[in-house]
Amino acid sequence: MSFFTFLEEKITEILFQLFFLALVAFLLIFYGVDTLFVVLLVILFISIQGLFQWCLYRKKRKASQHIIDLVDGLEETYYIADVLPKPKEFQNEAYYYALKKACKSMNDEIGKITEEKQDYQEYVESFAHEIKIPIGALSLTFDNTKNYTLKKETDKIFQLVEQMLYYARSENTEKDYFVKQLQLDEVIHNVILKFRHSLMERKVIINIHDIENVVYTDEKWLTFILSQIVQNAIKYFDKQENKLTIYSQDNGTNILLVIEDNGCGIKTSDLSRVFEKGFTGSNRNKANATGMGLYLSKKLCDRLGLKLDIASTEKEYTRLTIIFPKGTVHNFSE
Repeated sequence: MSFFTFLEEKITEILFQLFFLALVAFLLIFYGVDTLFVVLLVILFISIQGLFQWCLYRKKRKASQHIIDLVDGLEETYYIADVLPKPKEFQNEAYYYALKKACKSMNDEIGKITEEKQDYQEYVESFAHEIKIPIGALSLTFDNTKNYTLKKETDKIFQLVEQMLYYARSENTEKDYFVKQLQLDEVIHNVILKFRHSLMERKVIINIHDIENVVYTDEKWLTFILSQIVQNAIKYFDKQENKLTIYSQDNGTNILLVIEDNGCGIKTSDLSRVFEKGFTGSNRNKANATGMGLYLSKKLCDRLGLKLDIASTEKEYTRLTIIFPKGTVHNFSE
């Protein structure tokens, strides 16, 4: 707020003071007081009043800036009414009361919504856990009876349920997060084994090398991230000779895990959006896509303190790189 804006707000008070000053000056001159003395008196009054208003403006501006700083310093700004100093002005007390009532109402509503969200999330997690058991039994039955068509469809259901479960947990990884030393080759071989039937069906040539590096993260969450990436690669293979290459590198400060396929690739215009929720791209078979795999992979990597990069050329390849910081334990990001 500028000084002139401040004066505009006090225009009624200032006009009354000027009117009163003019009246006093007229009476003094009328009763024979020296005109020069009256002029000096008017100038003195205006100077003192101007200085007073300037000091008052500085005080008000400092108080306003303090409130702004308080608001900017809060992560949950809806708690602002609890940290604001109680005003002394009569009108501002009314605004303060209204703000307190509004914030309390909003906080109560947020608490109610948070509780409902928590209940729903717990139900989704419980449902996903329970339904995975009969789905797994069906998959095993179809595997034993060599009915690979039904097994394939059952595995798709299982993967969708698993995706739903991890999506429900993605905001609270700290509740289900255990950092330990992992051998990359063991994790990768388990993921490849998980998708062996789909890889064999697409006649994928798998080239795995240099994956003996050690990383520190949560095994379950990393397995899910790799599963989403491999599943995505399988979904978009379109060559006569499909290839999946997996390897790792140690650059001194990080361990890089690279997963590359020679599928349909991604348009340059779509590349910056592949980690967006629900984005399936303009050159892909959207009938088989949910737009959740890479979104969840990126989100979970961020939560786990990892970095996920992507590079692709349309009709040639797609390469995803997971970057693990070297060390013993790397805390997940809040």
